[in-house]
Amino acid sequence: MDRQGDYKALFEFATEGILVTNSKGEIVSINPSAERMFCYDKGELLGKKIEMLIPRRFTQKHTGDRDTFIHNPHPRAMGSGIGLFGMKKNGFEFPVEVSLSPFTNNEGGFVMAFMIDITSRKEKEDQIKKAHLELQHSAEEIKATNAELENFAYISSHDLQEPLRKILSFGERLKLTDGEVLSEKGKDYLARMLNASTRMQSLISDLLKFSRLAKGVQGFADVDLNAILSEVLSDMEVTIEKTGARIEAQKLPLIEAEPTQMRQLFQNLISNAIKFRKDNDVPLVKIYVNREIPGSEFESPKIELYFEDNGTGFDEKYNDRIFNIFQRLEAQKYEGSGIGLAICRKIAQRHGGNILAKSEVGKGSTFIVTLATKQKTNP
Repeated sequence: MDRQGDYKALFEFATEGILVTNSKGEIVSINPSAERMFCYDKGELLGKKIEMLIPRRFTQKHTGDRDTFIHNPHPRAMGSGIGLFGMKKNGFEFPVEVSLSPFTNNEGGFVMAFMIDITSRKEKEDQIKKAHLELQHSAEEIKATNAELENFAYISSHDLQEPLRKILSFGERLKLTDGEVLSEKGKDYLARMLNASTRMQSLISDLLKFSRLAKGVQGFADVDLNAILSEVLSDMEVTIEKTGARIEAQKLPLIEAEPTQMRQLFQNLISNAIKFRKDNDVPLVKIYVNREIPGSEFESPKIELYFEDNGTGFDEKYNDRIFNIFQRLEAQKYEGSGIGLAICRKIAQRHGGNILAKSEVGKGSTFIVTLATKQKTNP
């Protein structure tokens, strides 16, 4: 085939707009795509300065840049220009990307400009930027609201402690000093008041624990989970002996964590497993690492820590509900505030992971805790 004919076909049928200018900045050739892009006919542009296709506020600067380029010609890749705009015949401005390729022949020096209208891309980029800013603003608002709620919960719970202590204190005094002279109905009322106050005190204490989680009371450090488990089992010795519970644990890893929160996590999950035991079975809790998840450039390495029991289990349709604060599936049968599993989820999330449960009624439950072994940034 004729090579010159091939080049001409490429020029004529290229999807990019192509302009050729001489050393004076005059347009000497233009392809159909460029005609359509600027809404001019070829005859209206040939011999005219390239500046007629540029918004007037940029023409002076462009003329200087053009003269500099002609004296030191060099290829310029597509997209290397910053904030380039073209102007249509009707004066409408639009963003363009331009690449420049200088060349010479026996007639002198020339510059071939390849142009792409990036209006659609810029609109999408602007939409993405707008959405990102809105998302960032929403995240900041949510963060501020959460901080206010956490602070409110902490202060409110703390302030409730003092009047509650007085109720319990004077109730106990009344029981000691005048318990014998109270009627049976009076004794019943007093017992109910003290029991309700004790439950309220436990609830406030758990709420304070939950509020403190976001405050990062203690720093992250290397934590041996075997040592954490040993400490928790020592603290729970009476409960374990009373129920005959068996705790079976495989060797656990060393991770970067908050020691106090790891103790809370282990104690809450083991206590939960023992609490929801079957009436005629010895509680059995198995603790082990089932899977290690490699890290990446964006994610820390993680472990999946399993707490498996042979207890009563629950219907998995309640899986989301059990991790919400104050939620209890069998509130009348079992004591507790319903905050324990919410605390576990908060701890897991603070350690770069999460928690979920697999269960079946009458066949026990398995709580799967994902924890980052190394923290990229301390929460």
